[in-house]
Amino acid sequence: MNAKLLFLISALALLFLSGCVSSKYESRDTSSIAPSTIASFQTIPNATICVEDGKPIIRLYATTICPHCRWINATFNGVIDEYKAKGLIAAYHWDLDIGNDQFTPGKESSVPKSEVELFTSTNPQQSVPTYLFGCKYWRVGNAYETQDDLDAEAAEFKAVIEKLLGEVGASG
Repeated sequence: MNAKLLFLISALALLFLSGCVSSKYESRDTSSIAPSTIASFQTIPNATICVEDGKPIIRLYATTICPHCRWINATFNGVIDEYKAKGLIAAYHWDLDIGNDQFTPGKESSVPKSEVELFTSTNPQQSVPTYLFGCKYWRVGNAYETQDDLDAEAAEFKAVIEKLLGEVGASG
C-alpha cells in the first residue's frame, strides 16, 4: 500500500476515533436568537482584529467527516449568512479535508497556505472544529453539543460577532 494513502487512512481514522459522537444535521433559522454572553471563546492577548474591506473576518476550520463539524454546520452557516447579508462581516468556512470554502460559489481544491498557517498557529493540535473570530477570539470544539443546544451555540456566535463589530467600530 502506498505510504501516503496509509498515512491518510490512519489520520482520518484517528480524527474519527478522537471523541466522535452521533449528531443531528438540520438546517437552522437563527434570526430570532438573541446574542448572549461570550462564555466559551478565549481571547488572544494583544491581538489585532483582522479585517477584510473593513469588516471583521470570521473563520471556521472543519472537515466533512467530523461529526462535531456536521452538528454545527447549518447553525454556524445560518448565523454567518445573516451577518454577511447585512454586509457586516467577511467569513470563511474551510473544510480542510477537501480544501473547500463553503461560503464561495465555486469549489476550491485546496486551502490557501496563509489559512493553514493561521489555523495551525491558533490550534497546534489541529483539532476541528476550530473557530477564529476576528483573529482575536477563538475556540476549539462545540461548547453546547453535549446539551444538544444549537440555539446556545448560535447565541454565542452572535455575541462574539457583536463584540467584534463594536471593537472594529470603536477603532475605525
